[in-house]
Amino acid sequence: MTQNTYRDKLRILLILYFFSENISEYSEFHPEYVKVFKSEVKIQKIDFLIRYPDYLANELLNLIEEKEVGKEKIKQHVKDIFSSEEPELRREDMLRYFFGAYEELDYIISFLVSFGFIKFESRRNISGRIFDKLYYLSQYGVDKIEKEILIDLEKANWYQQRMLLIKEYFGDLSGTELKIRQYEYEQYRTTPINQYIQGIQKEV
Repeated sequence: MTQNTYRDKLRILLILYFFSENISEYSEFHPEYVKVFKSEVKIQKIDFLIRYPDYLANELLNLIEEKEVGKEKIKQHVKDIFSSEEPELRREDMLRYFFGAYEELDYIISFLVSFGFIKFESRRNISGRIFDKLYYLSQYGVDKIEKEILIDLEKANWYQQRMLLIKEYFGDLSGTELKIRQYEYEQYRTTPINQYIQGIQKEV
């Protein structure tokens, strides 16, 4: 397993954990599932904000003009992102696909399912197209994350802090709403299909 593959699996698992909702009862047949995450689109758009710290910094700055937020607190978050050189050191390029930033997730989801961390379900419309994807986290997976990964794995610390930051300011947005915001950036919107999205650190 390459380092990047390992990191991708860790990042997606933590996205599912931090942005999922608690469920009191999945079903009488599956009581071992305790959290649910809805929509692959939201996975992709949160993943983009994690992998492109410069876009996240700009999204934070946009909030100052959009609504009542702690201006100084946001400015400090942005300063921390750039003083740590995250746009250069932390960026992991994503391809632009038909609906924006995209990464093939089937292999990662299959891996997480095979280890009992999650259960995946989807629904199809009358034309056979998948339109609703649900990711259920098992109690086993939650325990692994809370009692081992977040405690013993040093690499998980940065992801944890970054996801909590994104959740604080953007966690209530749907995947579609995040996609709309990201399409407002010219560099993002005009990137050719199947080409890597360029950074905007100079503009920020």
